[in-house]
Amino acid sequence: MKIGFDARPLIGKRTGIGNYIWSLLSEMANLMPDAEFIAYCPEGFTPFFPDNLQYPIVRSNQAYPLMSGYFWLQWRSASLIKKDNINVFWATRTLYPSQLIGEIPVVTTVYDLNHLVCPETMPFVNMLAHKLYFKHNVVNATKVVAISSGTAERVKGLLKKNVDSVVVPGTGMEFSPRNTTEILAVRQKYKLSNPYILFIGTLEPRKNLTTLLDAFKIIRKNGFSNLNLVLVGQMGWKNKQLKNQLDQNIDGILELGYVPNEDLAAIYSGSEAFVLPSLYEGYGMPAAEARACGTRVVASDIPELREAGGAESIYINPLSVDDLAQGILKALSSEKPIAKDRVSWEMGAKSMVKIFKDLNI
Repeated sequence: MKIGFDARPLIGKRTGIGNYIWSLLSEMANLMPDAEFIAYCPEGFTPFFPDNLQYPIVRSNQAYPLMSGYFWLQWRSASLIKKDNINVFWATRTLYPSQLIGEIPVVTTVYDLNHLVCPETMPFVNMLAHKLYFKHNVVNATKVVAISSGTAERVKGLLKKNVDSVVVPGTGMEFSPRNTTEILAVRQKYKLSNPYILFIGTLEPRKNLTTLLDAFKIIRKNGFSNLNLVLVGQMGWKNKQLKNQLDQNIDGILELGYVPNEDLAAIYSGSEAFVLPSLYEGYGMPAAEARACGTRVVASDIPELREAGGAESIYINPLSVDDLAQGILKALSSEKPIAKDRVSWEMGAKSMVKIFKDLNI
């Protein structure tokens, strides 16, 4: 079986979608050892694959000057894909070349509906591509996969399209409570000498970090003057207000930038609480990872984050600075939870393999 896929999420430092695709590919390689995986990306970029993915083939061609990856996918990749006689194309970032419709079976994965739920938080090019292609591509895909039941409901409600399967992000066994020695080593590495609360994610408007910074100032004034706020993640877009706040040198805020996956479990385990006050998420992988590491979680009260955060997390109104501050204070005074409902990547990979094989009968 020949499976083509959009390899752009596997270029450079992997974040949420990249980790999702990489982890599923790793498990699918075990379940489909004879499958041939063909990766498509713009020329000049190198995707990185799991070690057990046998001999992946990379196909690429040139993008026009100043052409974004989204528009390369729509207008340049189809000629590559059609030459390879693939059995199915996996649209790993939801969009795919419309020329494939009716010619090659397409499985699209939907992570969120940002452009409909909170369009003001998106970069212009991303917003334009989603406005032009998202609904058309999802509605006309052969099979639609969502990463949460909440996202599946939004697809049905906003696009009038039923999702064929929900493949929830797994939480690998590397995300487990770490011992004191491991935590101390990572804290020394990143100079985390004080107790800290933690945020992990791209620093962009949808993550609602300006509200978190305001809530943190309240917490510092309520008996936690020694507490730090650690921000892990790369700087995103539309961040003028956030940058202005960070430039004020608020006491206790540490920006770590990108942190490799192998250090994250100890950073989660060493934190007093993990905070995800997003205005919207398609699921919330960091919340699930934090729970698996035995960390208290404070998250926005939306269906998708309740799926990731489980029953033991504390849920807040993300629009209220005071509610967020009170949620964090509650977490700081509560027992650390034990999450018992870990989802495996193998389970999700089995669902994807079934979809691919059903299309190849």
